[in-house]
Amino acid sequence: MTPRVTPELQLEVERFLFEEAALLDRHEYRDWLSLFTEDLVYRMPVTTNYHEQAVGAPPSAGPQAYYFHDDLRTLTQRVKRLETGKGWAEMPPSRTRRTIGNVMLTPAEVAGEWNVACNFLLYRSRLERQVDLFVGCRVDRLRPHPDGSRWKIARRDLTLDQGTLLANNLSIFF
Repeated sequence: MTPRVTPELQLEVERFLFEEAALLDRHEYRDWLSLFTEDLVYRMPVTTNYHEQAVGAPPSAGPQAYYFHDDLRTLTQRVKRLETGKGWAEMPPSRTRRTIGNVMLTPAEVAGEWNVACNFLLYRSRLERQVDLFVGCRVDRLRPHPDGSRWKIARRDLTLDQGTLLANNLSIFF
């Protein structure tokens, strides 16, 4: 029997995603890292435009390039680098604002886990004139925390709508 998405579950997951976005906007990276599982996969493939590709056709199954393809260890290293105060790409730190919407839950293959698809808009402002907008969608795999207190993110796959990334760097988290 397929689990049902109840209004309570929908609200609980949306609140979790909104709280995660707030942690990132406040630069509370250690608390943010605590939301992930030990076997995390966190990745963003490069968006490729194929002029010959039909509208709605799936992307090519060939090799994939990534802006980043992290696990919990490498994500933690990225946070540690920011904490040193010597990461030039974030000196001074970016000001960010994240908006999450169109949250859709579907049961995952593992009982109790959920695939959560959503759209995001990330605004970043740095220095005097640098402004970046990142727009896309993501699919998270949420796993219940062993103690039942909250969710853990086991997987995050991000897709940017931009075919050409105009930002100076990707020193922020999504």
